[in-house]
Amino acid sequence: MKRHGFQAGLSLVELMVALAISSFLILGVTQIYIDNKRSYLFQQNQSESIEGSRYILMLLQQELSKAGYRRRPDEQPEVAFPAATDLVGCGAFAPGETIKRTAAGSVCIRYQPRDHLDRSCLGDLPATASLLDDGPYTSAQEIITERLWFETDPDSLTGSLKCSRVHTDFAGAALADRTASTGDLVSGLVDFRYEFGVGSNSDDRSISAYTDGTTGAPILAVRYMALLRSSNPGQREAIDAGSALERWQDLAGLGSTDAHLLALKGDDTGQLYHVSQSTVMLRNLMP
Repeated sequence: MKRHGFQAGLSLVELMVALAISSFLILGVTQIYIDNKRSYLFQQNQSESIEGSRYILMLLQQELSKAGYRRRPDEQPEVAFPAATDLVGCGAFAPGETIKRTAAGSVCIRYQPRDHLDRSCLGDLPATASLLDDGPYTSAQEIITERLWFETDPDSLTGSLKCSRVHTDFAGAALADRTASTGDLVSGLVDFRYEFGVGSNSDDRSISAYTDGTTGAPILAVRYMALLRSSNPGQREAIDAGSALERWQDLAGLGSTDAHLLALKGDDTGQLYHVSQSTVMLRNLMP
């Protein structure tokens, strides 16, 4: 009598083949997940820097363009903007002075509110809003002074663009509910600098040069340069910190021994860097 054998399970060879195939599939799926996650983080950090640079552009275009605005264009600047003492770290203003450099990453401006809806860099409405409903070409009762400046966090190299503002009357006294106040505008910056386009005594309608120092020449434009850094490390591959910061070094005119540049290189952990640059023409200050 013949007996036929029946297979009761998998052979060792079949089991090994199945394990090998499943291992390759798992490795492939895992690699796809890792690549997608890396790509997502890269795009997220890139978008973070781009969004920050766009906000800086929008903010500085909006605020710096207000410098020297007068509700009555027939008023001389010396009348519309009398001398003022230091209230927000800007130092004293001379009569008619509406913009001044206070540091490489700090600029101060003065302007009169355009109307009752004109907000300062911190979002405050004019203190004299009820007196501005009569329309343009009426005398202002208020002067707004703003300081737009970069400050580094003492515990890290990452800092933020800040704004300090104060609303005063023509005698220089702070108005009620509009005393000096400071707030953060944009975070994620590691360096920020201003340059000023100046005219000459013979031609104060066109820019003859750009300077990053204190100047007595008429300022007609403000150029800013911002260096932003992503919040997540390990986003660069095969690019060292020196190469990543080379464009900023050239743009800012920094030497290889600059202390802040060396500190950035030492603190680098593979973050993404983004350089933002633009120029704001000060239309109110052009004769």
